[in-house]
Amino acid sequence: MPATTSQPPSGPRRPVGIGEVAARAGVSPGTVSNVLNRPERVAEATRRRVQEAIRELDYVRNSSGSSLRSGRSDSVGLIVLDVTNPFFTEVARGVEDEAVEAGLAVILLNSAERPDRQRRSLRLLAEQRAAGAVVMPVDDDLSDLHWLRQRGISWVLLDRGDVAAQEGCGVSVDNHAGGLAAGRHLISLGHERLTFLSGPFAIEQCRDRLAGLRAACAEAGLEPDAAVRVVERPQLNARAGAEAVEAVLAGGPRRRPQAVFCANDQLALGLLKSLGRRGIRTPDDISVVGYDDIDVASLVHPGLTSVAQPKYEMGRAAMRLLLSELNDPGHRHERLRFEPTLVVRDSTSARR
Repeated sequence: MPATTSQPPSGPRRPVGIGEVAARAGVSPGTVSNVLNRPERVAEATRRRVQEAIRELDYVRNSSGSSLRSGRSDSVGLIVLDVTNPFFTEVARGVEDEAVEAGLAVILLNSAERPDRQRRSLRLLAEQRAAGAVVMPVDDDLSDLHWLRQRGISWVLLDRGDVAAQEGCGVSVDNHAGGLAAGRHLISLGHERLTFLSGPFAIEQCRDRLAGLRAACAEAGLEPDAAVRVVERPQLNARAGAEAVEAVLAGGPRRRPQAVFCANDQLALGLLKSLGRRGIRTPDDISVVGYDDIDVASLVHPGLTSVAQPKYEMGRAAMRLLLSELNDPGHRHERLRFEPTLVVRDSTSARR
């Protein structure tokens, strides 16, 4: 068998510079720069020659250098509350699809529902000279966002309803209406002893969904304080929902709720799992409603009744507002509000 020799892997190749592209194309570096940044200023034949040189040399532009000169990069930030929640995945897809069509890249950052991590993420975007940001804030304190705007970086709030029009753009869903729809549904099924399983009340959406549930009780002639018991958890994930089962069932069979409305689907899915482990049947013993209508809500058994939000459309709308602020000198801040819809599945039924 003939001997074989192996070549050692070559080291990193030195990046091709703009001067080399110019030399290959027979033009000045300034012409190459115009082809990259202002192609309409360059004659078509010259532009093609430069583009051919770029392909032949495998030239990759230095966007960090470009952002230093222009003061703005070709990237935008997206800060979400929980990157593991499928709701935010769908929102992110909408943001990214709109951004890509505009020639921008999206930097995804996870605040994990923590103000300190949100603050670090905003500072990172400032250091990277991001063109702008779409932010789902962790609480009502917008001081870090005002700090970001003072540094010339625009932002749009997503899934936040009460931002003042003069402060910035916002895209949200009417969470009060969502809570109202869930409450009306449960009350129409004969449930009068309800529990609201929530995440931190520092998050506006939790407060608004509870307010809608209480409004449904008042509308039906029930005293909200007597009809609704609140269980607050430190996070809005499935583990928090699973661990909340003892608090939800506190007081024994005679006092346990007839139905539970959860602030999101993640909490609801965790609760469903723990209820099943204790032999408590859904919906025969306790009806459960979630919020967000993530894909898995229709795949579990029983299927989870949930308040649906137009997640993808919200993401695209937020990115469109940000692009308007970045590119339109006559831009005026807007607030867009979507309406939720109740999707009824098998996790709710009439009281027995």
